[in-house]
Amino acid sequence: MNNLWTGGGASIALGKQLGKGGEGSVFDVPAQPKLVAKLYHAAPNAQKQDKLRFMATHGHKDLLEYLAWPTETLHQSRGGPVVGFLMERVSQKQPVHMLYSVAHRKQDYPKAAWDFLLYAARNTATAFEAVHRHGHVLGDVNQGNVMVGHDTKVLLIDSDSMQIAAGGKVHLCEVGVSHFTPPELQGISSFSTLARSANHDAFGLALLIFHLLFAGRHPFAGRPLREDVGNGLEPDIKAFRFAYGPDAGQRGFAPPPRSIPLSLVPPAVQSMFQRAFTEAGAMAAGRPTASQWIAALDQMRGTLKTCGKSKMHVYPNHSSACPWCALENQGAHFFIDLGTFITNTGTGFVLARVWAAIESVHPPKASALAQPSQIKVEPTPLPQGLKKGKNRLPSFVVIVVAAAFFTYIAPALGILGGLLCFGIWLTVSSGASEDYKKEMAQRQSRRDAAQSAYDQLISNVTQITAGTRFAQEKQALAPLRQAHENLASVEKNMIESAKAKAQARQLHDHLDRFFIEDADIAGLGTTKKAALRSWGIETAADVTRAGVRAVKGFGPKLTTTMLGWRSQCEARFRFDPSPQALQTDIARAKNEVAAQRQKLESGLQSGLERLARMRVEAEANLARATPALTQAASTLAQATADLML
Repeated sequence: MNNLWTGGGASIALGKQLGKGGEGSVFDVPAQPKLVAKLYHAAPNAQKQDKLRFMATHGHKDLLEYLAWPTETLHQSRGGPVVGFLMERVSQKQPVHMLYSVAHRKQDYPKAAWDFLLYAARNTATAFEAVHRHGHVLGDVNQGNVMVGHDTKVLLIDSDSMQIAAGGKVHLCEVGVSHFTPPELQGISSFSTLARSANHDAFGLALLIFHLLFAGRHPFAGRPLREDVGNGLEPDIKAFRFAYGPDAGQRGFAPPPRSIPLSLVPPAVQSMFQRAFTEAGAMAAGRPTASQWIAALDQMRGTLKTCGKSKMHVYPNHSSACPWCALENQGAHFFIDLGTFITNTGTGFVLARVWAAIESVHPPKASALAQPSQIKVEPTPLPQGLKKGKNRLPSFVVIVVAAAFFTYIAPALGILGGLLCFGIWLTVSSGASEDYKKEMAQRQSRRDAAQSAYDQLISNVTQITAGTRFAQEKQALAPLRQAHENLASVEKNMIESAKAKAQARQLHDHLDRFFIEDADIAGLGTTKKAALRSWGIETAADVTRAGVRAVKGFGPKLTTTMLGWRSQCEARFRFDPSPQALQTDIARAKNEVAAQRQKLESGLQSGLERLARMRVEAEANLARATPALTQAASTLAQATADLML
């Protein structure tokens, strides 16, 4: 069957077989190297043939961009039954699980940091959106039909198994993977008569995004808190037991140890996962759509920042501290820093010279400050007609009037009248001028205000020239200087330690090449392999007695089997003590020290720049404060003199 006919009537020759699956085989097409041919092992039924003919004639550019979509049907004879189809060759792409698996990623995508995973998640949502926009449904969502390239571009394969809306007819997707099947469809024995919806796809999409952002962990695999929980992914999915949500404890789960917390992503994205994996999602259109995921992930991409410790530590900026550093402190390493980013910048940094420059930066000194007592001023005269002494005129008039009264009108009062006049004179003439009191009160108020303004400016100038901030900044830089001076000793110790640990490192690297998913281990089926993977146990290097026993369903017998498999892998190990083999360990140590040196030198240089800016700012502030202080001193001197009248 090497020569076939296309649906358009052209003859086509097939080349070598590239792969073989349960449904069919894939062949090279020498005349069209960008295409491959898929031939079915058994002839498709009439309904499947109609589906393929429709797909081959309705390949929209969006679908062709994101899917390995049938471009032409293939026939054994012109116009004969459909036996296969042509589609785009998938090249330079790996199944998505090779990216989100920590062990696989370290080998196949060693330079991929978390932002790379985020971009891949976004592009996966874009591919789903293209399918849904044209009215189709993937149906059989799983980790094997999403392919990702080193440019994060995504291509969906196995499109011929999708649910296709062909005009008024729907060609169903008859297969599915239980670990990606939504809760409301768990337990269904056959999909052959079930029309699935975009909301069903949305469960699988959310699961893929969760896998990518949370290092391959399954959202329904956690640490069981009850006996009825954790007995298999399918029953836990069916019961909506989202192990990472805020109500996980009520659902019977806690997140696995050393797993990435849901708080890694912003609250809005946390809520989207909660909707996708709990009862709310099972309602019609209850789960976030592909378009909503695109918008949310794009928004999160705009908030990313990089940790100062490692350029592989990328995370959203709503976190106050690097979550990857926190996880590494717990012994969980999700990314490897190959040190390729650490280079000699050639800046000629010399610690002694930089520190001397730091020590030479001092606050500006103020010249002689203006003193009110040294400023000669003349008091401001009192307002015209206002006298400092007592005002005698009112008392004189009162006495004259009273004397006339007692002399001419009431002479009989005699001595009593005289005493009364004397009292009136004494009372009236003893009070000072009210206008004078008011004037002096106003002058006192002006003097108090002038004193307050002058004191505030003196305080400002004192702060500018005191040097407290400069001393604090230098004190903060001192530990950086000390750490830089110790780098040579640190590097020597790290190299010696690396040499001593070389055998353990080589053994770990050896065991890390044996993947559990590829191994044939007695009693270990697909479900148990998935459970191990959700606990971060992917290779022989991850297998320990305590680690395996922590996974529910792994008793003493199966744990012993796992340890035996690890021992078989370990038996193939041979330690290489040659200097060439140790170069990797030494290079890692040197790169780590180089990263520390770069960070310390950057910190010291930045500190010097801050001190220089502080000096410039202080000089500018002092320049502004000096004339203001002179004016305030003059104002205070005048206000003080005005009180002397």
